[in-house]
Amino acid sequence: MGDNNKQALDRAVSIIPKPVSIKVLGGTLNLKTLNEIKLAHASEPERSVSRLFQKLLEPIKEYKVTKSTVDVGKIFIDLDPSLQMLEEEYKLVVGKNKSTYLTAKTPSGLFYGFQTFRQLCPPELEKGEKPTNTSIANLIIEDFPRFGYRGMHLDVSRHFFNVDFIKTYIDMIALHKMNVFHWHLTDDNGWRIEIDRYPDLIKKSAWRVDREHENWKEWSPIKPGEKPSYGGYYTKEEIKEIVRDADKNHITIIPEIEMPGHTSEVFAAYPNLSCRGDTLNVVPGTYWPNVDIFCAGNDEVLIFLKNVLSEVIELFPGPYIHIGGDEADKTRWEECSKCQKRIKTENLHDEKGLQSWFIRQIEPFITSKNKKLIGWDEILEGGLAPNATVMSWRGTEGAVISAKRGHDVVMCPTSHCYFDYYQADPAISPEAFGGYTTLKKVYSFSPVPEGLTKNESKHILGAQGNLWTEFVKTKERAQYRVLPRMTALAEVVWSPEKFLMYDSFYKRLLSLQKRFDVLGWTYAPGSFEVSIQANKKTKSSEYKISLSSEKPGTPIFFTLDGSTPTTSSSQFVEPFFINKSTDVKAALLINNKQLGSVSEKAFYFHKALGRSVKYLTSYQKRYSGEGQHTLVDGLVGTEEYSDGHWQGWEGDDMDVVVDLKKKVSIVRVSIGFLESIDSWIFLPTRVVVSFSNSGREFTNEKTIQLSSGAPLSPPKRIAVKFSGPRESYRYVRVQAENMGVCPEWHPGGGGRSWVFSDEIIIE
Repeated sequence: MGDNNKQALDRAVSIIPKPVSIKVLGGTLNLKTLNEIKLAHASEPERSVSRLFQKLLEPIKEYKVTKSTVDVGKIFIDLDPSLQMLEEEYKLVVGKNKSTYLTAKTPSGLFYGFQTFRQLCPPELEKGEKPTNTSIANLIIEDFPRFGYRGMHLDVSRHFFNVDFIKTYIDMIALHKMNVFHWHLTDDNGWRIEIDRYPDLIKKSAWRVDREHENWKEWSPIKPGEKPSYGGYYTKEEIKEIVRDADKNHITIIPEIEMPGHTSEVFAAYPNLSCRGDTLNVVPGTYWPNVDIFCAGNDEVLIFLKNVLSEVIELFPGPYIHIGGDEADKTRWEECSKCQKRIKTENLHDEKGLQSWFIRQIEPFITSKNKKLIGWDEILEGGLAPNATVMSWRGTEGAVISAKRGHDVVMCPTSHCYFDYYQADPAISPEAFGGYTTLKKVYSFSPVPEGLTKNESKHILGAQGNLWTEFVKTKERAQYRVLPRMTALAEVVWSPEKFLMYDSFYKRLLSLQKRFDVLGWTYAPGSFEVSIQANKKTKSSEYKISLSSEKPGTPIFFTLDGSTPTTSSSQFVEPFFINKSTDVKAALLINNKQLGSVSEKAFYFHKALGRSVKYLTSYQKRYSGEGQHTLVDGLVGTEEYSDGHWQGWEGDDMDVVVDLKKKVSIVRVSIGFLESIDSWIFLPTRVVVSFSNSGREFTNEKTIQLSSGAPLSPPKRIAVKFSGPRESYRYVRVQAENMGVCPEWHPGGGGRSWVFSDEIIIE
């Protein structure tokens, strides 16, 4: 096979998202031999796609567009609504009669077929350069998406992005065959949309004092007389321009106007809409707890919001209007006489009921404008508005509840879909909001949660990636955050589940990244961490250890004696077994050069390993580790709370009993806890262990008092160790007292604090 043919074949089998069906026919088609674009019906959608072909292939030659039947050496485009195809399905044939055929039932199908053709072509065409190799593989592709909703989100409140970048973001979404752009236009840090009826929103609420030289979480107080100078907004004409651009790319824009919380920026311009009536500064950094909120007892608020939404609805032709609804702190409502009066007159149960009432005032208005209300999963609180769609971000529980009630759901849980989180070792990565979500983890995402029937699963519309921009100031950083994680998500929501194989995806990604390079898109190199996994199905007397990374094909070297791996160490080839306490270290190495940091995991073989644990207080489902055996699986967590080895208790004490199955002599008890103050995770104020043979009455109680670290101290794992009673007992009880709420100095002051534990080691 010649080099040109090999390159053409490599591109053909490197398409992302992976098509439903691809048949490589052998041989190639030289793009130079194509001499004309023919349209089956000369419809405007056909003409629109023909212009995309013309622009892409312009460096090779000019192509006439005609309405005609097929003959040799043509690009033939056929939009036929009578075809027995799905809404976004297409068929692309390359090489038949030395021509290219693209057929679809809908304009979007034609568009996605072109995106596939685009990936078949040399990447140099993306920047208008004539490639040296103009061959593409002969093939037949039949393709359609798994989910109808395939989205990306962008927060422009924390940092403002100009029109040119918004268009680039839309281009990024389009290349990945995604079809929704969720535009987060308002929040505490800036209002970004022109509203004619309320001009002060862009005069006052769109601007804040400049604190860009300071850490987002540590901005200095605003000085008297200091002028707001940082921010921006989109005029109505700019928004119309962006909407037209999205429409050409078959992308629906969902505008988000936050309510009732995350609205403090509004009170810089219209303080009468808040509970207290104070004129506030637009905050230049973190704002938590965001207690300032629209006054639900003030009828002027509903008038204001309906007027704003009327103008927003005129600008966006898509079916959805996003009203936020998340993190609505109820403190001001609890203090506000108007809100308390509303609760009483409307016969509401409490402030959660007031939020539900608030949403129910907005939903009929949105429905009257032939739009659908969509909001974050907090809109479930107090009862969901009848026709609302839920975006499930706090795990999957909200999604399951909503789907079982018959509501549509878009999945975007923090665990897999928050692209503001770190994607590689935080020590060597640009500062991020927190969390840790690698490319491989995104690719492992299953949008349909467990616990739903087949019919209930139909309410899962799809998924989206969210980019919040606290630590994203530039377009380059925005691209770096989402690429290539949006590439992984794009395949998850498009390709058949049975086709999702990470090693195959990664190989194809390397090909697609060449196109990113030509387009000038910044993307992250990803994580060089080695994942050390233990097969928990083996007996408690041994573990089966597997090593992997998100860089398939890169050699992994490991040690079992605590030393740092080198190329002289053992190279991982297949899983191996350990049957004693072992410190496994592993690293990626090429030419004796270490890529990334050394991964380390300690395996403890102790008397509680594999035993049963009774939870007198239950952990939160969001942070459940590996379930009921997490605390006795011999594995300890890292300093990252979402690594899968930690269980978390929110506001509650940890209280568990380990059943050793028989009386054993206990010399030592060690319990692992996480301190990650930025993430609201504190050490317990005290830890108590006690012992029993009946499982009912516990004796020999031992207590250790703890205090949490200083503000902004880095995350760390703490082992709390007790000497044993040196007597034989069957049951060991561990109680860890939660401080309950975050201290006043903390950004989440007054909010519920967490206790995280990973392992109870009994020796």
